[in-house]
Amino acid sequence: MLLKKLEFVNYKTYYGHQEVDLYIPEEERQTNGKNIILLGGLNGAGKTTILKAILYILFGKRGMSAPEYKRLFSNVINNTFFAEGGRECQVSLSLETDKGEEWTLKIKWFFNRDKTLSHEQRSLDIRSAGSKFKRSAQIENIDTYNKFIDKIIPYYAAPFFIFDGEEVKDIILRQNSQEMKEAIHKITGMESYKQLIIDLTTLKHSIEKQLARSASHSSLKNAEQDLAALDQSISAYEAKQDKILSKMRNQQSLIDAAKRDRNEKLSKNSKSREVIVKKQTKVATQLDMARIELKKFFAENLIHIILNEKILKLKRTLKIEKEQNQKRILQNASLTPYRSFMDQLLNQPINPPLSSEQLNQIKELGKEIWMQENNIKTDHSNEVNEIHDISNKDYSYLTSLQVKSRDAITSFINTIERLSQEYNDLEIEIRNAPESVNLDSENDKIDILTKSLGEIDSKNKAVKKKLRVLLDERTTLKNKFTRLNIQDTNSEDLIEQLNNVTSTIGAMSEYVTEVTKLKAEIIKEEFSSMLKTLFRKQDEFGKIEFDINTYSVRLYSDQMQEISIQERSAGEMQMISSALIWALTKVSDLSLPMVIDTPLGRLDSYHRSHLINHYYKHLSEQVIILSTDTEITGEYIRLMEKSSYKQYMLDYDEKKKYTVIRDGYFDFVRR
Repeated sequence: MLLKKLEFVNYKTYYGHQEVDLYIPEEERQTNGKNIILLGGLNGAGKTTILKAILYILFGKRGMSAPEYKRLFSNVINNTFFAEGGRECQVSLSLETDKGEEWTLKIKWFFNRDKTLSHEQRSLDIRSAGSKFKRSAQIENIDTYNKFIDKIIPYYAAPFFIFDGEEVKDIILRQNSQEMKEAIHKITGMESYKQLIIDLTTLKHSIEKQLARSASHSSLKNAEQDLAALDQSISAYEAKQDKILSKMRNQQSLIDAAKRDRNEKLSKNSKSREVIVKKQTKVATQLDMARIELKKFFAENLIHIILNEKILKLKRTLKIEKEQNQKRILQNASLTPYRSFMDQLLNQPINPPLSSEQLNQIKELGKEIWMQENNIKTDHSNEVNEIHDISNKDYSYLTSLQVKSRDAITSFINTIERLSQEYNDLEIEIRNAPESVNLDSENDKIDILTKSLGEIDSKNKAVKKKLRVLLDERTTLKNKFTRLNIQDTNSEDLIEQLNNVTSTIGAMSEYVTEVTKLKAEIIKEEFSSMLKTLFRKQDEFGKIEFDINTYSVRLYSDQMQEISIQERSAGEMQMISSALIWALTKVSDLSLPMVIDTPLGRLDSYHRSHLINHYYKHLSEQVIILSTDTEITGEYIRLMEKSSYKQYMLDYDEKKKYTVIRDGYFDFVRR
C-alpha cells in the first residue's frame, strides 16, 4: 500500500486548501532507490498535525479516550478561517492499495458560532484499477468502516508504521506487556494460524455431534461410559504432568540462582591481573590507532588549518566582489534602452553643432533623470576594488574550499593523553591485581542441579508418552463410536470429513509450531543485524536473544551478563526499538508506508548518518519523515537528497498565524 495525497481545508494551522503529494512512482522506488518523502519545518509549524491527521483518518477514535478526543479535535478548525465566518473544515487522504485501487478517505468537522464541535462526517471513495468511475459512500456505521480499513492497514500495526520518532523507545519499554505481545503476534501473522486451528476444532466438534446423533442409544451409552473412564485417566495424567512441570520450573529457578551467584563471583574476576592485562592491551591498540589517525589528519589537513583565516577572508572578498559585479551588470542592463535612445538622438544634425563637452553634459544629465524616473539606485559607499578576475568554475571551487580548525587536532591530542594516562593507570593496577577467581565449586553445583533437572525431564517424557497413548485410545474409541449402528445415510461422509479435519488439525498444529520457531529466528537475525549496523560500538553486545514465548528481546554484554534495556540512554533505546521495528516489518506479510515524526532529534551525528544510510533507505517502499530544521541540517542534505523523491517546507507565517506548504525543504536549510 502507498499513500498518494494528503489534503487540508482550513484544518488547524493550515489555512485554505493545502495539499501534499506523497506518491512515489514505481520507477523511482525500484530503479532510482528514492523511497523518502521529507516534510520539514520549525517547531509548531504543523508536523505532528500531519501525523495525527493520518492516524485519525485511518483509525478514528480507536485507542483514544473521550477526554483525549475532545482535547485533540474540539479546536481543529483554523482560527483565521473561523474569524472570517467559516464553520467547517476537512481532511482527506488518498491511498493506493496492493490491488491497484485508489481509496480517498474524507473527514469533515462542523462547528457552531461558539466554536463548539457539533458533529463530524466521514466518507469513502473507491476507484478500481484502470477505471475512471468511483464508488462513493457516507460512513454511518463506524464498526463496519473499521473492519474495512483493517483489510489494508490493520489497526494493531499502526504503532510500528506510524509513530513519533522520539517516543519510539516506548516500543521496547512495553515489549513484555500483554498488549504488545498481541500486537506483535498479529503483525507476524501467527494470530491467523491459531484462529484457523480454532475454526477447525469447532468444525470437528460439530461433525462429532452429527455422528453422535446417528448412533443407537445403547451403543452411545456404552461409548460414553468408556470415554468418561478414559477422560478420567487422562485428567489424572495431566495433573501428574502439571506437578512434574512445576518441579522442573522450581529446579530451573535453582539453576538460575546458582548461575547468578557464579556470575556475581565472576564479576570480581574482572579485576584480576589477566583481565587487566587484556584491557591494557586494548588501550595500547587504541593509543596506537589514535596516534596514527592524528598523523594522518595532520598530513591531510595541515594546509587547510594554516590557511584557515586567509581562506575565510578570501571567501568573503570573493563574495563581495561577485555581488558588486552583479549589481553593476544589472545597472548597465537597465541603462541599455537609455543609451540606445541618446545615440539615435545625438546622431541627428543640430544647428549650430554642439561641442563634445556639451554632448557629454547632455548624456550625464539625461542619465541622472533616466535613473530617477526608473528608480535605478547606485550605492558607491561600500564598493571595493575588484582585484580577482576568475571564472565561475574557479569561483565555485574557491568558495567551497574546506576550512579546518585546530579543534580537531586538540581533540586527537586530548584523546592520546587520556589513553596514555589510562595505560599508565592500568600498569599500576596490574602490579597490585589479584589472581583469577576459582569457580569450580559453583560450576559443580550448577552441574548437579542440571543433572537433577534432566532426571525430572525424563519422568516428564514418560508421562507425556503415556498421556499420548491414552489420547490415541480416546481418538480410536471415538472413531469406533462413530461407526456403531450408523442410521444416518450421510454418516460415511461425516466420518471421512472427521478424519480429514483431524488430520488437518494435527498437520496445522505442527506447522504453527515450526513457523513460530522460524519467524522468531528471522526476527532475531534481522534485529541483531540491524542493531549492530546502527550502533556506534560494534562490539557492544555479546549475545542477542529473542524469546519465542513472550516475543521480547534480551541483550547480553561481551561478558554474557544481561543488559537492562531500561537503563540505556534515550538515543540508544531509540536505536534498539528501530531495530525491532525493522525485524517485525521484515517478518510480516504487510507492505505498508512508514510515517515517522522527528526521528533524529535525540541522536548524535553518527547514529543520524547510520539511520539515513542503512535504515530509512531500505525500511519500506515509502518512508515519510517529518523533521525539524535542527535534524536535517546542511550536513545531512547530501545523504537525504540521494534517497528522497520529494521535499516540502512547512512555512509558518508569524503575522498571518497559519502554515503554508511549499516545495524545496533543502533550499530552506541551505539558506
